[in-house]
Amino acid sequence: MIVHEWTSESADQHEEGRRLGAHWAPQLLAARDSYLRLFLQSGVSAEKARSIADECRAMTETHAPDVAEEFHGVAEGSGLALSDVHLLTARTEILARMTPSMECSTVVYVPDDATPPRTLQTWDWHETLSNETIVRRLHSASGARVVTFSEFGQPAKIGVNDRGLGLHFNILHHRSDGSRAGVPVHVLARMILDRARTVAEAVEISRSVPLAASSVLTVVSFDGTTPEAAAVEVSPAGVAVLSAPRGRTLAHTNHFLDETLAAGEYSPYETTSVPRYRCLTDAGELARIVDDRERALAFGAIPDAPISVRARPEQPEHLRWETKLTVALDVVHGALAFAAAAPADVAVAEWRRVGMADQHVPAER
Repeated sequence: MIVHEWTSESADQHEEGRRLGAHWAPQLLAARDSYLRLFLQSGVSAEKARSIADECRAMTETHAPDVAEEFHGVAEGSGLALSDVHLLTARTEILARMTPSMECSTVVYVPDDATPPRTLQTWDWHETLSNETIVRRLHSASGARVVTFSEFGQPAKIGVNDRGLGLHFNILHHRSDGSRAGVPVHVLARMILDRARTVAEAVEISRSVPLAASSVLTVVSFDGTTPEAAAVEVSPAGVAVLSAPRGRTLAHTNHFLDETLAAGEYSPYETTSVPRYRCLTDAGELARIVDDRERALAFGAIPDAPISVRARPEQPEHLRWETKLTVALDVVHGALAFAAAAPADVAVAEWRRVGMADQHVPAER
């Protein structure tokens, strides 16, 4: 997977969307075509996908007008229809109605001293999709500076801001998914990164908007003295918050941990969510490692660890998942550290660091 970098020049959301769309038009067009193919393989026609995207568009314009303005710019710059830009943003909401997907393992250690949380996540997605992705440095309309990794066409996924807050992102599946129109979960992630300073503020934002699909946003923050973290499970049925005590490790994969929401769990396919969760909790001490690359290497060295997901060639194309990224957050310096590889492959992959104003400088292997 190729991870591109892009830096915004101002807080003018429309203009920055236009710049991004014009520069990355081929990638955006390819992403649209790839997702329309996946939707069709999953039993969702292009007409149905666009209908769901239009519902999400209306909710985005109501609850996140700054992000909606960026989408207008992306459409203008790229030449894509505005409905296609919203289709890419709403891919989780579209798939939630037909084909639940397996995605991501996250672990966070919350120190009991005045040091920041230590985090690590894998991003697992379809083998044939999103083989070009992007890390964006952007200026939000609120004045915050944000660094976020995402697929092309999404406003955010995994990221940090310059206010001491960071966010990891895992998909979940609930029987209430698709029961109403809602703000796309990737727009919610951007809203949190744009606006929040604390875990409590991130929770408040999560509770403030209607949602059409489920995810867990593992939010971490550090004010220079106190580290905090919580897994915020969101779904159309409600929001649950699982806070991490000081000196403890918090892990999350792709099943609900809140008992009430877990009663509505939905997953028709074989999943490795529970084995991956147990792997993270059993090896929780490794999350204490201070250096982010060493932390990734330690988890990657666990023999036969299920958190390094490998594509299974015997599965249909739309059911083949693999680990595409291993990433850690630095909420002190506002940076992402990552390798475009599974944890088991970090030792032979380039470990990169992208901060608020950094240029791309490869780290040593």
